[in-house]
Amino acid sequence: MRRILLPLLAALFGSAGIASAATDCRSALTGRWATKGDVAMGPMKVKVDNLDAYNADGSFRAVRRFVNQEGKWEEQVTSGQWTTKPGAGAGECVLEMSSKSEFGNSSSSTTVTVVDRNTFRSFGVDAKRVR
Repeated sequence: MRRILLPLLAALFGSAGIASAATDCRSALTGRWATKGDVAMGPMKVKVDNLDAYNADGSFRAVRRFVNQEGKWEEQVTSGQWTTKPGAGAGECVLEMSSKSEFGNSSSSTTVTVVDRNTFRSFGVDAKRVR
């Protein structure tokens, strides 16, 4: 019985070793990113044109441009601190941002999927690295 269990355990722990080689989220997301397209916001799709900068020092700046309900482009600029950690799935990262402004404090947590070195996906839209 022991001879049968050892190979099974080795296979099981070997697989766990591969899964534990999680994405280096910090390195993958540090940089400047542009997102253009239609984002699902509940039952509606909203046209966006965003530019995000996730800096190595943990700061971020996000410029959110979107078409509002009147059909006009609107812009919101946010800055603050960001952190990230591996998510549950392959290539997933949990991106956490916090900011302070005259309107108060805010924080968000979003799971993104790293597609490749120059692309990550969030809310069904790809963000592309800006050089």
